[in-house]
Amino acid sequence: MSSAAGGSDFAAAMMGLHERLDALLFAHQRALLDRDLPRARVTLAAYGEALAAHVADEEEHVLPRYRALGGDATDAPTKLFLGEHGNLRAFVADCAQRLVALGERVDDRALLEVLDREATLKNLLLHHDLRERNLLYPFLAARLPAAEQAAILAARRWAGGRG
Repeated sequence: MSSAAGGSDFAAAMMGLHERLDALLFAHQRALLDRDLPRARVTLAAYGEALAAHVADEEEHVLPRYRALGGDATDAPTKLFLGEHGNLRAFVADCAQRLVALGERVDDRALLEVLDREATLKNLLLHHDLRERNLLYPFLAARLPAAEQAAILAARRWAGGRG
């Protein structure tokens, strides 16, 4: 099994990706507040790509191990994570469509509608983050050998880099 230090390093590395995703979403929302729609679209696209890669990494490398180690017998079965991943993808796509619909001139009401929709996305992200922070990654860190933890980290499509 893993050592406590190795396990906490694994969990910290995976949760660090959530912090990087949050920073990308913040950059997008800052562009919205600046009423810079081209930048808002670009930053939302960057966020969506990073989120999609992270979710794909979890679905390919993390959740199968979680399921195999008994994760489905916990309060957070694999299907819950998969459902949340689908919802996250749908919310990001919806927000991107709303940005396109805004055109180039920002009406206050339309901008607030986008921000309200993104508030719902952020609420989902918060609950998803807590489930992963408190259940998924500690569960795996305590049960996966250090070599498997390292293999997951090495196999990621997106490791939180800026470029």
